[in-house]
Parts: sequence; C-alpha cells; structure tokens
Amino acid sequence: MISVTRILPVLAIGLLLLSPLGAQEAKAKTSTAEQQAMMEAWQKASTPSSNHKLLAGFKGNWNYTGKLWMEPGAPPQTTSGSATTVALLDGRYFQEDSSGSFMGMPFHGIAVMGYDNVAQHFTSTWIDNMSTSILFMTGSYDLASKTFTYLCEMDDMLKPGSKVKVRQVVKVLSDDSHILEWYEVRGGKERKTMEMTYTRQR
Repeated sequence: MISVTRILPVLAIGLLLLSPLGAQEAKAKTSTAEQQAMMEAWQKASTPSSNHKLLAGFKGNWNYTGKLWMEPGAPPQTTSGSATTVALLDGRYFQEDSSGSFMGMPFHGIAVMGYDNVAQHFTSTWIDNMSTSILFMTGSYDLASKTFTYLCEMDDMLKPGSKVKVRQVVKVLSDDSHILEWYEVRGGKERKTMEMTYTRQR
C-alpha cells in the first residue's frame, strides 16, 4: 500500500511544474544555470594565462640588425632599426612597433601578438609600409628550447592568386636577446629568407 505521506510531496512537485508559475520557476533556474556556465566560460577565456606571461618577456625597447636573402645563394641585404613592445588591454595582447630602413628606404612595421585561450594557440598579425596585406599567423611554444614557431600562408606578390607557406621561428636566447627567423617554401623547398637579431636597449 502506498503511503499518503510519500505520495503527497510527489504530487505537489508535479502540480508545481505543471502550473504556469512552476514552469516559469523551472525555466528561470535553467536559464540561471546556463548564464552561470556562460559567465564561467567567458572568465576563463578572457583571463590572461601563463602563455601571456611568456609574451610579456618581449616588452621593452629593442635594437635590431637583420639579414634578408632575396635570391638563393646571393649575399644578403642588411637592415637595422629599433622596436618597442608594449602590453595592450591588461596584458591580453602585445604590440611591437618597429622602425628602420631597408634598401635605403624608411621601414615601419607593427605586430600584435597574443594567446587565444579558447583555440589554444599563439597568434600574431603583421602590417608594414611596404605592403597592403595583413599577415595572420598561428603558433606554438616549445619550453625546452624557448622557441615560438608560427605558421601561415601569405599572398605571393610575384604570382598573384597563389600562396607561399611561411614558418616564423622566434628563439629566446635570454631576457635581453632573441632571434627571429623567417622561412618560405618556394618551388617545393623551404629556405631561410630573413634573420633578425634583437638586443634590449640599456
């Protein structure tokens, strides 16, 4: 025999859920739970992480010297200049502003670097006064070698409509020095086309 004392609470809950007021309360609870989950996910996605601290090591003022290989086997062109890297939006991004000269012409470039907590990779964009393209790269970091590796495809100025695969490697030598290497795949072969050495200004 079913006890009345046991069945009454069940009936009461059922009536509450079936009533307009009960349905509203249940919907409100579900909505609140979803909002809470969304808020927690947003906080996790927007909070700077240890990977952002890695990028913070590039903050400051730098001098750089570089080599650019325009043709395989040809002697490299040289370049030099300075760069300043600052934190943006409370350390979520870092902007590098570079100025120098190349082939007797003034050069100015801007990079914005970050780490995407959701996609779980580093990102970097690049623009300069010698092109009209925005370069977008995604990368990873190797703790053992203190090396960032970015990959992308850029438009080929010599062959409009085609892409060139690029690999950018940034080796952190110390808190005051790092090297940037740039590799391009042409004719099915990868070759280094640029090497930049950065030294912190004192």
